[in-house]
Amino acid sequence: MRKSFGFITAGASFLLAATSAFAQTPVKIEAPVGSLDTSQIPIQNIPSFIINLLFTVGIVVAVAFLIYGGIKWILSGGDEKAVETARNHIIAAIVGLIIVVGAYFIVNIVFTLLTGKAFDLTHLCIPTLVNGGKCQ
Repeated sequence: MRKSFGFITAGASFLLAATSAFAQTPVKIEAPVGSLDTSQIPIQNIPSFIINLLFTVGIVVAVAFLIYGGIKWILSGGDEKAVETARNHIIAAIVGLIIVVGAYFIVNIVFTLLTGKAFDLTHLCIPTLVNGGKCQ
């Protein structure tokens, strides 16, 4: 009892002790100039952006479903029915990923045949703080 009281007291004093934090000075973050001005977006980039967004969402959903199936498998506790359900989730997620990647290649082939240039993911721009929220 005495040892556990000592551990609890030492842990509590460690957690409650105030330590100095030498943080960076605050950085002022502003929205990029003209970020909501849609007149600067070329009309030919809008379908490309939508398709890229759909592919990205599809991949994220499939990976989340794969992780969910893995967690269900881990938490199944050896129950055969729960393991089979988790395995079905994982297989469905892998099939979904294959379908999304296959759809990307089909769209790429169609764009190449129609426009003469390959469809790419470079139009999808995610602003960062490093370049001031501007796309390159």
